[in-house]
Amino acid sequence: MKLYHLYFRKIYGKVFVVLLASWLPLQVVAQEQKSVLQMAEEAYARQEYAPAAALYERLVQQRGKRVKTAQLMKLAACYREVGLFDNAGNWYARITTLPDCPPEAWFALGEVLRNRELYAEAKQQYARFTSPKADSMQLKALALRACDSALVWKQQRADVTLNPVKELNTENSEIISGVVKDGLLLISNGYRSMQMNDKMEKHPAADKRTLQPYYKPYIFKQYSVGDSNVLLEELFPQLLGGYRYHIGPLCMNKGEDTLYVTINEQDKVLPDSLRGPVSGIRRLNIYQSVKQNGKWTTPVLLANINKAGYSSGYPVLAEQGGILYFVSDRPEGQGQSDIWYSEKQADGSWGEPVNCGPVLNTVAAEAFPTINEDGALYFSSKGHPGMGGYDVFRAIGSRAQWQEPDNMKAPFNTGGDDIGLILKRNAYEGFISSNRQGGTGADDIYAFKDAYFFSRLRPAGGSSDGDDRNGSNRNNGNNDHGGNGNNGGGNSTNGHTGTAKTNVPRKLTPEEEKDKAELEKLQFFYKFNSTELLTESRRILDYVAGIMQRHPDWKLVVVSYTDSRGTDTYNRDLSTMRCYAVINYLDDKGISPKRVYYRNMTRDGIANGCLDGVPCNESQHQQNRRSELKVIY
Repeated sequence: MKLYHLYFRKIYGKVFVVLLASWLPLQVVAQEQKSVLQMAEEAYARQEYAPAAALYERLVQQRGKRVKTAQLMKLAACYREVGLFDNAGNWYARITTLPDCPPEAWFALGEVLRNRELYAEAKQQYARFTSPKADSMQLKALALRACDSALVWKQQRADVTLNPVKELNTENSEIISGVVKDGLLLISNGYRSMQMNDKMEKHPAADKRTLQPYYKPYIFKQYSVGDSNVLLEELFPQLLGGYRYHIGPLCMNKGEDTLYVTINEQDKVLPDSLRGPVSGIRRLNIYQSVKQNGKWTTPVLLANINKAGYSSGYPVLAEQGGILYFVSDRPEGQGQSDIWYSEKQADGSWGEPVNCGPVLNTVAAEAFPTINEDGALYFSSKGHPGMGGYDVFRAIGSRAQWQEPDNMKAPFNTGGDDIGLILKRNAYEGFISSNRQGGTGADDIYAFKDAYFFSRLRPAGGSSDGDDRNGSNRNNGNNDHGGNGNNGGGNSTNGHTGTAKTNVPRKLTPEEEKDKAELEKLQFFYKFNSTELLTESRRILDYVAGIMQRHPDWKLVVVSYTDSRGTDTYNRDLSTMRCYAVINYLDDKGISPKRVYYRNMTRDGIANGCLDGVPCNESQHQQNRRSELKVIY
């Protein structure tokens, strides 16, 4: 799948049929002088896969067994391009029964079966594929290994639930783009006809390749799962609303005064479909806009990054904004599309792009880079062993130096396309986009809470700040607060319990002794079965932040407890996430997570005898759902 196809992966059957029912008669009438075959071939050459599929289907109805195998291959490929894997699989299976079945049909059928997580059946089809091309045989070997791995990963899946964000998902496609101070960034083609920013598009322009509207960027200003205060807006409509084709993904710098956005080519003159079979391709380019005196400048092509005749997109900032990672299909790479990087120069310009190298990139496609902590890159790939489609991987390193990427496995990865994994600053809540089975529409957004996310991963760098919590300290979030899950976090917790190492404590002044005593006598409480801080608890933490600002060398240990109800495992996870809630709140108040540790005590600290079998009212149980503080100085 080429880079410029990454947007166009899936249309659900009913939507597909309805769209084609309205489109096909008009096209046939408009081009009566052309045969169905000619129209189908021209639509396929223009990469208009949805219309081409309908025309090839009509051709099959007209000609039956006289339809050539090459035309059936194109029909199956059309369905695969728009994500109708069942349709594609049915046609590939039919083709494999023909005497002139091309070898690539076996591989394609294996890919479709893997998309549907039928791994044993997929292996049978891959095994029948052969090719004189070394790259193709390399992909075959990779696919066979991936099927074996996927069967194991499904059995060993992490105990994490991914919940669709119902407020955001439509019958079309929604894809995570990043996180900024005000909320969650995404791109979508499902909101174009909705009332938004005081306007509504009655007939939004559609991409002829899918008969779906073009993508635009949006911001979900309340991205806390379960919060009813939902506010979804088109992002920068005055700045970006004038572009005619796809817009996004995008990211912003820490100060949120510089925008990097992916935009389809606008002004390039492409051959008209009425004058020839091929209309050409609108490539992706990265544009930059800067906020000056409260106003955004007109976006301009980002100098030194884009390459004429090739696509560049999916920008993400790292290393305090000094590195820009992006995706390109330029020919100097390893495969179909690669991840590249550019270093920011002393004069503020971007240096010559450099390929991230063969450890990260493969002969297939890499895309959707995000940054969630220092020293690691998250991205999606079809070239590393995966469960099917695009899988999310995490690689430790930077620039062109990387360790072998780790597959994020189930449930983050499935047989479908899984892309754009992003963590919030609190290090246990995150989002991912996927067209996995059972979704609302095409690509959907899923949310998760995972108290042990980092404990399952290899450390991305050495330990610091005296942390001995069974793992390294981690900076959860982009150092540049950029727009791809890049939350400018700090040295936040990683899902383990424990205490921080301390040196021999120095003698405190009387004022410090008083402040320490004030902090260590505080308690703050939670709602039942919730990580949400009570209003009074938030007021107390405001007071804590004030004291910590007076003592910048102090650190805190957050000690959290639960009541006696629930299983030990559930209470451990809940207690851990309550620690995160405190750390996240203090971070918002200017106290770096590098200064905050946690200890998970679950129900070991029951304060009033409300153990199993002891009758207690809700007020008594709440006294045990608490966090306390210990000062390190």
